[in-house]
Amino acid sequence: MNSANSRIVKNCIKAIALVLLMSAPASAWELDLSHRQVDFNRVQNKDRMPASTSETETAGLFERALETVEPAQDIVILNTEKGFVPESVFMRKGGNYRIHVVNVNEKEKNVSFVLDAFSEHHNTMYGKVKTFNVMPKTDGIFTYQCPETNLAGRMVIADPQRQPASVH
Repeated sequence: MNSANSRIVKNCIKAIALVLLMSAPASAWELDLSHRQVDFNRVQNKDRMPASTSETETAGLFERALETVEPAQDIVILNTEKGFVPESVFMRKGGNYRIHVVNVNEKEKNVSFVLDAFSEHHNTMYGKVKTFNVMPKTDGIFTYQCPETNLAGRMVIADPQRQPASVH
């Protein structure tokens, strides 16, 4: 760094320090210039990663970014006077789903939709749509229900790697 640039940097630092000291109480600001880098063009350690990530975390981030390239599949569940339509929803383990719950029950205009297995609990007003995303990680049969009307439906999650039972 040449002497002209060095003087400019020093004057800027002094001006900033003066502004900070003038705008705040004397005990609020403390300026430590003992650790400043003198040579800005020299890189000390080219292999150093940022403090917040390691090489394994960076690789994991890259893999996770490529993992979810599948667009969300839309599923609509209607809450009617006679029950949920459809009563059973079939999904694949590891899939990406966007669930739209619509209350079309004219008698019960303010009811709940509860899907405990995915920690989804929603209030559904008559004619309004509630939307949330689900990415099933385990296979099995899970229930969704409306506590006010005592109606229930089921969500069947199947592993796409699992082979169907043979027919003999």
